[in-house]
Amino acid sequence: MTKKLDSILEDISERLANAETIRETSIASSRKAIRLSKNMIHAIHAGEDCSTIREEMRDIVSSMDRDSYASKDAMMEYAEAEILYAIVNYEELPTPAELGIDEGSWLMGMADAIGELRRVVVTRLMDTDIDEAKYLFSIMDELCEGLLVFDVPDAILPIRRKQDIARGIIERTRSDLLNATLTFGR
Repeated sequence: MTKKLDSILEDISERLANAETIRETSIASSRKAIRLSKNMIHAIHAGEDCSTIREEMRDIVSSMDRDSYASKDAMMEYAEAEILYAIVNYEELPTPAELGIDEGSWLMGMADAIGELRRVVVTRLMDTDIDEAKYLFSIMDELCEGLLVFDVPDAILPIRRKQDIARGIIERTRSDLLNATLTFGR
């Protein structure tokens, strides 16, 4: 009995050690992907080239353990950056499959992209580029409407809070756009 028990415990110990190694690698990769996503969003707002960051992020995300909790956050940040990039560069939205991420992370990233688009709209308004601000706002509004159709339990996807935030962002941006339109007469 003792030899059998020793064998079982040794096997379990090896599996747990392997799981811990995978977890640590996943956390490190996730941190790097999140940092790169933030750098990419900053570059987008600054009008800088972010192609190198995008490639590095793609490599990291493609090698991540999809089931890791830490990876979900990184994939969400990655989706946010890629969705923002596509919109401000007049490109088609990337699908979750094209980004190599799950649908929940993509939706959560899309929700966060609405807030980043608000920053772009406000910048356009400050530059008195009302037409571009209206165009970007229409996309924000479309994203928000798409987001609001999801009514799932938080245990499946904790999106309700992001839906509420997106609604508030849309209303504040709509007000800013109206004020700018009245001020500049467009």
